Amino acid sequence: MAASSRKFPRLCFALALVLGVAACDPNVVIGAKRRAASGGSGETGGTDAVSGSSSIAGSGGVAGDSLGGAMMTDAGMPTLGTAGEAGAGGQPDDGLIFLADQDDGTKSLKQWDSGADDDSGGYYADPDQPNPTYSTEQHHSGEGSVKIIVDTSTKKDQIARLYRRIETPRAYYIAWFYLAEDHTPESWWSVFLFRAVKDRAFSIDLWSINLARTAQDTLTVAVYDHANEKTLDVPLHPKVPLKQWFQIQALLEQQAGQPSQLTLYLDGQEFLSLQNTTAVPVNQSLYWVIGNGAGKLTPGRSTVFIDDAQISTTFVRP
Repeated sequence: MAASSRKFPRLCFALALVLGVAACDPNVVIGAKRRAASGGSGETGGTDAVSGSSSIAGSGGVAGDSLGGAMMTDAGMPTLGTAGEAGAGGQPDDGLIFLADQDDGTKSLKQWDSGADDDSGGYYADPDQPNPTYSTEQHHSGEGSVKIIVDTSTKKDQIARLYRRIETPRAYYIAWFYLAEDHTPESWWSVFLFRAVKDRAFSIDLWSINLARTAQDTLTVAVYDHANEKTLDVPLHPKVPLKQWFQIQALLEQQAGQPSQLTLYLDGQEFLSLQNTTAVPVNQSLYWVIGNGAGKLTPGRSTVFIDDAQISTTFVRP
């Protein structure tokens, strides 16, 4: 699939977490290997403390891109299914809808490009950042994984992502992550999100799973609700390990125009459940987006490996 210069400006809300802010890509490339744009991602935001973490006081910020002089505006409105037991160690299960384990023999990211059309999936990066690549340095299963590097040492927000269009109203979205280094996010650091895309000039982030520091100086997960412009409390503040594979899994039940239900898991343990939450906008394709995106990190250069990404109708046990 040939590279394209198409991009998606949009209004994005970013609310800073404790030394780590909710991430929101200002662009999505559909059917392209690389986003064509100048400069960084243009994300800004105020701060809001994560409960149980060191706080940096401030107010929530709003940021946005413009198209033809007009600001893009947000859209959308503000029971858990029973999780079956299937799969092991990130391996496929009977409910498999999509799999990218990087073990198809091509030593590439070809699995992300599979689908009925060019908009089914792909990957992209900011113009001054490397694209996600196939790597044998780390792997959760098989021989390789996706290596994603962003360098925020220039103090610009940077993004490199993988994405898949969502084709079913109820499914689990699963990926294994490996953090090669420890980082302190000055603003935000995001690895997993859901997004609605109306057309090539308009998209809306719905929920982002971010990495933030706790008062105990460990990494944890934090969730940002874009429609309501707020960081959601994750009571247990589960620890995210370094230099060790961990699984993030999301059960999303959605129907356009109706309240959604979202349940999130870290290594198989539920850490947040949202019922009657934001509705997916009508007449907008929904995408699952994972990768590496951040404002200024210390150290500035971040490496994240991703493997065994799946979409399944059944729970995938770690």
